[in-house]
Amino acid sequence: MENFLQIFGPQLMIIACIYALVLFVVFLDLWAGIRKAKRRGEYRSSYGLRKTVDKISRYFNMILVITVIDTVQMLAISQLNPQTDHSLPILPFFTFIGAMFVGFIELKSIYENSEEKEKAKIGDAAKILSQIIQHKDEQEIISGVLEYLKRDKKTESYETET
Repeated sequence: MENFLQIFGPQLMIIACIYALVLFVVFLDLWAGIRKAKRRGEYRSSYGLRKTVDKISRYFNMILVITVIDTVQMLAISQLNPQTDHSLPILPFFTFIGAMFVGFIELKSIYENSEEKEKAKIGDAAKILSQIIQHKDEQEIISGVLEYLKRDKKTESYETET
């Protein structure tokens, strides 16, 4: 066991740092998202936090699988080095690459223009509305819009009270 820790101790520390840094960049994105929402005056609900938890679990699932692959390659290299008189580095290369991939995604998310996100949401809403119009008559559409506006005003008055 002592020999194992002597060989793989530095790699375990590197992997632990990679996982901590991935978690750190996800929290940076969460913090940036909360700041942007405050600036736009948007209501911040637990839905956004649940999305962050889901994102963390997906990222960690991916990186965990990559780390298993790295473990196999590091074990293979640790066995090949003495047998072939080579000194290949025993490092978690694929975990590095996976963490950089996650970092670039989060970096893009942090610097994404919130207006572009809003335009995409409006475009999605327009598509849904056109589908509704194709399948309903005018009276149903008008009543649906009025009902939506009533709900929106109730939500708005609730947000200003809290």
